[in-house]
Order: sequence, then C-alpha cells, then structure tokens
Amino acid sequence: MPEPEDIVGGGHEDMIGSALRELTAQAPAALPLPYDTVRRRGARRRRRRRAAALAAVAAVCAIGLLGSAASRPEIRQGPAAPAASGPAPAPSPTAPPSSRSVLTTVDVAAHTVRVQDGTTVLKVLPATAGRPDHPTRPGAMTVAEKLASFHVNSSTGPTLAPAAGEGEYNLTLSWCVRLVARDGYVTYICAMPWYGPSVLGRDNRTFGQIGLSSEDARWYFEQARVGDTVQVVNPGAGNP
Repeated sequence: MPEPEDIVGGGHEDMIGSALRELTAQAPAALPLPYDTVRRRGARRRRRRRAAALAAVAAVCAIGLLGSAASRPEIRQGPAAPAASGPAPAPSPTAPPSSRSVLTTVDVAAHTVRVQDGTTVLKVLPATAGRPDHPTRPGAMTVAEKLASFHVNSSTGPTLAPAAGEGEYNLTLSWCVRLVARDGYVTYICAMPWYGPSVLGRDNRTFGQIGLSSEDARWYFEQARVGDTVQVVNPGAGNP
C-alpha cells in the first residue's frame, strides 16, 4: 500500500479504484445452488408477494368501509331488536261511554224543580211556574238548547215579565234552558231574579215559564244536557 504522503493531487482516485478491484478479485465466488432449491425459494417469494398484495387490498377496503359508515348514520346503528315472541298483548280496555241522564220534574202544585240522576235526587229547587191565566203546559219535554245569556223583549217574546208589569219589557236573562215538546211547544227554565223568596217555592207568577233564583238557575244550567227529559206535573193546582 502506498504511504499517505504519496497520495497527492488527483492521483488518489486511481489508488481507490485499484484497491476496490483487488478486493473484488479476492472475494470467494458464490457456489452454484441446485435447481430445486432455486425453484422453491422463488415460489416462497411469490407467495409472500401475493400475501402482501392481498393484505394491502384488504386494508384499502377496510378504510373505504369505515368512511362509508361514518357518512351513513344507519350503518352505525346496531341491528334491529328481534320481535318479541309470544302472543301480542291485549289492548287496554276503553272506558264505556257515560250513561248519565238527568231527569227534571217540575211540580207546579209544589212550586219545585226536582233534579235527579237515575234514582238519586241531586237537588230540589224552589221555583215559580205559570199563573192560572197562563199556566205551564204539562207533559214531557226535552232539553233542546242551553243559553247562558238570552235577550227577550215584549215584541219578540216569549212573555217573561212579572205579572205586575204586563206592558213593554226588554230583558236579558241568564242561565236559560230551552224546552221543546214533541208538537213544537217551547218554554224555558231561566233565572228570574226579580222573584224573591216570597214567590219562589210559594206561588206561580210567570206567563208559563219556570223561574229560579240566579244561583239555582246556574246550577241547573250546568247539570242539564241537551236531550235530557223534563216532566211537568200537577198543573193548575198550585195557586193560592
């Protein structure tokens, strides 16, 4: 080998090339391999390459599926719960319709209005009915309408003014229940506050209608229903 001081200028490249050639020449030659060994090694390499390619494809598919699931909410949801086995539960029973029906009895002779639900008497109200020259018509009638406020006057009727004032009148009545008979006869149960305790429950002063105090008339208005029956009994026997 040359001494370091001999490597000067551009000659050192030639010295390195010569040294590399010497090393190559001194390296032992590779022994040739049998054909079967070479073939087996080649087959193993091909299998490894195929497995690596399949793994790469599977990874790409998995990434694509994850991206699709992220964009579709229904994929994130779990599978639907299986239907419950066994017979379906019976529907809950519904409450039967109310059979409540208020029966009202106007007793002309007793000057009362008796209100009952079935056989239960709810209240007996002091009342005034038609005077002898304008008696309240007896028989069965039906509640046809409920009027919280009802305006009447002497030109349109019905005549509801007190007996002492048979001239012109203009009234707004409260808590009126209109009664209609089968033949079309109409009368009313109304609040008539101008009749006090000396008349209600004691005398018949109206022109055929049934009068109650304001408090009792409102209570009856709330109890009565369209279609309820009103029976007028003992006509013409309740006047002093």
